[in-house]
Amino acid sequence: MRLVAEERTLRHIAAAGGTVYVWPRTIRCCGGRMHVLEAALAPPARVFEVVHDEAGIAVHATPGLARPDEIQLELSRRGRLQAFWNGQSWIG
Repeated sequence: MRLVAEERTLRHIAAAGGTVYVWPRTIRCCGGRMHVLEAALAPPARVFEVVHDEAGIAVHATPGLARPDEIQLELSRRGRLQAFWNGQSWIG
């Protein structure tokens, strides 16, 4: 798996300890359900496994997620961490 992130994002993650947690969250959209990807620098109360650990950045995801070819990490304009699985914020 390849990690893609701007230098600004990598510095932000490193300053917070170097670990990112990602997990799916189900939302209702367009008359159905969609699974979007959430990201945080502190672990929520759930089980995680390491899916990427390179260059001082570890990415942990909930078990059972299909491994992406690429995970992109970005900071929003307001400084919120966002993750994209194979270029998408939704899963499935």
